Amino acid sequence: MPRTLITHPTDLTGNGTHTREYVLFKELKADELDRLSSLSKIKILSEKQYLLSQYSPALQVFNIASGIALIERIASNGDRQVLAFIFPGDFVGLTQSEHFEYGVKCITEMQAYAFKRSEFTALTEAIPQLKKNVSDIGANVLARALDQVFILGQKKAEERLCFLFLQLLERLPGATPDYIHLPMTRQDIGDYLGLTVETVSRALAKLKKEGLISIPSPHILKIEDLDGVTDLGEVE
Repeated sequence: MPRTLITHPTDLTGNGTHTREYVLFKELKADELDRLSSLSKIKILSEKQYLLSQYSPALQVFNIASGIALIERIASNGDRQVLAFIFPGDFVGLTQSEHFEYGVKCITEMQAYAFKRSEFTALTEAIPQLKKNVSDIGANVLARALDQVFILGQKKAEERLCFLFLQLLERLPGATPDYIHLPMTRQDIGDYLGLTVETVSRALAKLKKEGLISIPSPHILKIEDLDGVTDLGEVE
């Protein structure tokens, strides 16, 4: 496989999305992209495979090229919390620990660019814009985590679902109000929003009954009333 960061290996949106739009590559010069590219190796994973496992050595960092995954943390009793869903352009693996405190599980087939953590860290010190981009990534991750904490503590089940729908509209390639592909399971959604599978199903049924959404098939969602979904799902 070519070792390049310039061209999307799989164009999910059908409109030639370019990796320069991703935060990691923002405003990097051609020679800086080349230096970053020289450190990368493409990693191809199948559905349900782990990009990285909880408690494994934190020796690599990754930029997602295509596909969708979830970040999960498993408690000693086996309970799971989904911390985030990740999409093309997302950067994962930043940690202050020698081991990952979470796992990244592929929901779909995935391609990711892998970098040795030590080499990537050294390059961020050599390229100020890259260092700024990594800092911006950390700030974005924190902002999303705070939003999630807020909705888990303050929102009802149907409001939490609308929060997720708005996230998907913003971050899922190809998503529009008329068509949102839901590759994650009801269990994944519940573990992300702090709900049981049964509560997720009831909340979806309520939103459907109220005319806010329709569900043409188990993994397809249509937003019928975007203003209504936005009112319920916004973090205020």
